[in-house]
Amino acid sequence: MESNIYKNEKINVGERKRKRDPEMTTGIIFVIPLMIFVIVFTFFPAIYSFVISMFHYDPFFHNIYFVGLSNYLQVIRDPAFIKSLVNVLIYTAVVVTIQTFLAFGYALLFNTASRISRIARAIVFIPAVVSPVSMSIIFIWVFSNTGLVNYLLSFFGIPPHNWLFSTVYAFPAIMAMNIFTTAPYFMIVYSAGLQSIPQEVMDAAKIDGLKSGLKRFRYVYFPLMRFSTILVVILGLTGAMQLFDQIYVITDGGPARSTYVPLMYIYNRTFVYVGDIGLAAAASFVLFIIILILTITQRRVITERRW
Repeated sequence: MESNIYKNEKINVGERKRKRDPEMTTGIIFVIPLMIFVIVFTFFPAIYSFVISMFHYDPFFHNIYFVGLSNYLQVIRDPAFIKSLVNVLIYTAVVVTIQTFLAFGYALLFNTASRISRIARAIVFIPAVVSPVSMSIIFIWVFSNTGLVNYLLSFFGIPPHNWLFSTVYAFPAIMAMNIFTTAPYFMIVYSAGLQSIPQEVMDAAKIDGLKSGLKRFRYVYFPLMRFSTILVVILGLTGAMQLFDQIYVITDGGPARSTYVPLMYIYNRTFVYVGDIGLAAAASFVLFIIILILTITQRRVITERRW
């Protein structure tokens, strides 16, 4: 009798396994194309780039030989790369900070279900869906001698100035453009976070005397939306450190390298100064390490610090 029960259980287990097999097979079939795509276009290029970073790599003249870590040493000693790194760190500190607070302010301002709020949110979000190249071309006119900025300043008696040809104002102008275009994108993240806060929590905060906006931000919004802030800061930091297309279209790294950034350095070493592809690969990995360190650091600061 016991043996029959054991056999029946064994048969039932086998039937369950056979029922799972079609689902597992279907899942594997759907995952395989994605895995092939990731391996071919992500893992293989990364590994290949790391390998060629150890070589003097000039495929155009078939001049390839092993140099070890000398490319990395040359990159970190190159004044052009150091200048680009300083520029992008300043850019990241300014843009990520302002766009994070501005995105949160947008989310608070439009955190209602009214029709006016929905229309205003859609209007504010328009710059986020316009391509960076198109937005860069628009802002070339905005900051030109006859552009919108000089037109508005003329009402205050300020003479026209071509902001993008100034070593002092070119980079702040690009910072302003990117804050204007990226803050609406991160507004959506904060809007989703605000919608997830229970109304009971806000009512309890009012009863406890947290009536001012600053106190509600300090004791309610920020603690409950910490993970939204982590996401916004990480995405903002990664995007800022990889700044390229706006710089390439608007200033090409000038004037006098005042807007020069690491991806411009990597681009020039790959496509302009022919024969430095190994050096460009080494620079890309140096940039990757810096982004990784900054991401881990800010994540620990936001999650572990008691605000």
